[in-house]
Amino acid sequence: MSSQTAQNFRLTVLNPRGRDRQQQFQNLPGPGEGAHPPINFHAFAACSLGAFHFNPRQAIVEGTPVLLLLRSDFRASERALSDLKKQGRTVAVSLKETGLHQIAQQLCNRAKLARFMKIVAEADGCIATTPEAAEIYQRIRSIPSKISDGTFSCRQPNNREFSLAHANGTCQRGIISRRF
Repeated sequence: MSSQTAQNFRLTVLNPRGRDRQQQFQNLPGPGEGAHPPINFHAFAACSLGAFHFNPRQAIVEGTPVLLLLRSDFRASERALSDLKKQGRTVAVSLKETGLHQIAQQLCNRAKLARFMKIVAEADGCIATTPEAAEIYQRIRSIPSKISDGTFSCRQPNNREFSLAHANGTCQRGIISRRF
């Protein structure tokens, strides 16, 4: 993948097997034109004139860095991450549901927790939309990253940074593996 400058940076948001509609944001309508402004994770794609997909193949075709949303049992996200990395994409991950009670519900199952930890460790970075999610990403990326039959093996995280201008006009750095 070619390097991108801040001026031509585009982001593809991928919600594998999700129900949110797919959208391209290369040509945004002016205020008062078209549908309502993009919200939630669609806004991440819109603020970079990128795209929002639920099909991993379509996200790969975009040829841009990907924000991979983690939801449900994380199986579709795990497969998508593998496919994206094979194609050389830079991939940041984010939980789709990030309230503390929602995170607890998603991670209370041992198999789902193991899958989640593996995904977070293999991703190039994480974007936290709540302080609770930030704390979890930070802790996971600073501890063992390989899980096999409940046994952990250690590896140093890669400390890559992933920045994104938020749709509300502020620019904040996503939490990756260290506190800024």
